[in-house]
Amino acid sequence: MRTTLTVVMASVLSNLALAQIGINTAEPIASLDVSAKKRDGSTAEGILPPRLTGDQLRAGDAKYSSMHAGTVVYVTAPVGSVTTKTTNITSAGLYYFDGDMWQKMMQGDPKTLTHTTAGDIKNSVKAADHDGWYLLNGRSVSTLPTEAQSLATSLGFTDSLPDATDRVLKTKSGTEMLGSEGGENLLTLTRSNLPNISLVGVINGMAESGGAHSHAAGQGGFLLGGTTVGNNGSGNYQGNSTPTSWGGVGILSNTATGGAHTHSLSGTTTVPTGGSGAALDNRSAYLVVNTFIYLGQ
Repeated sequence: MRTTLTVVMASVLSNLALAQIGINTAEPIASLDVSAKKRDGSTAEGILPPRLTGDQLRAGDAKYSSMHAGTVVYVTAPVGSVTTKTTNITSAGLYYFDGDMWQKMMQGDPKTLTHTTAGDIKNSVKAADHDGWYLLNGRSVSTLPTEAQSLATSLGFTDSLPDATDRVLKTKSGTEMLGSEGGENLLTLTRSNLPNISLVGVINGMAESGGAHSHAAGQGGFLLGGTTVGNNGSGNYQGNSTPTSWGGVGILSNTATGGAHTHSLSGTTTVPTGGSGAALDNRSAYLVVNTFIYLGQ
């Protein structure tokens, strides 16, 4: 009889171990199926996870390892002195352990269950602060709510938030400080920025000529000596002086035609470019948005 009872009990316990468990239901449809006891509003329904303060949870840091990933608790107050595992416990709420640290549940997009951490950056077409996101407009940290001030300070922003107005985001390189600002949107070219080339252009006028030609006087004429050309035909100057005092003087309006020759021209001139010194806009085509930083709710 004792043997038979032992076999029956072993069989029952084996079935229970392999069966699904239901609370308030005789037909569970999952590993653990909790059904509301009443649906008329006369009782408080739901599941209460363990409730701990942030400091109480921090005290158990050594007890949580990768084996505890998925553990859920409700934190009733933020942690006072953070550790690596509790750095995200900044306010009351549901938290889950991801195997390395506690993450706040439903902190980001509740549809995708993505979580958000203090210091995260996003772009949005929203015009003002919302849901723990604060506009990066260079405002003083002292104007933020107390909790946001604390998180901003922990991120290194002790005086003011960065001003993202009219700026794009750049990944840190070298010894750059996170949150620092730099660069210019406008670019001005100087002479040293131009390429080292010779410019080819066209000018109007004649600097030299290679054919036979004569030259005309601009006014009056060319004065000639020792000639009968351009005088009274006697070879002598006719005027108030002695007729032969000039030894034969004449005048012509053009020089005699010379052979093929060239003329050298030297001088300084200024050629205006027509520019106004305007700076170049160094930005690509863009979409205007606001930039926000997450500092908790």
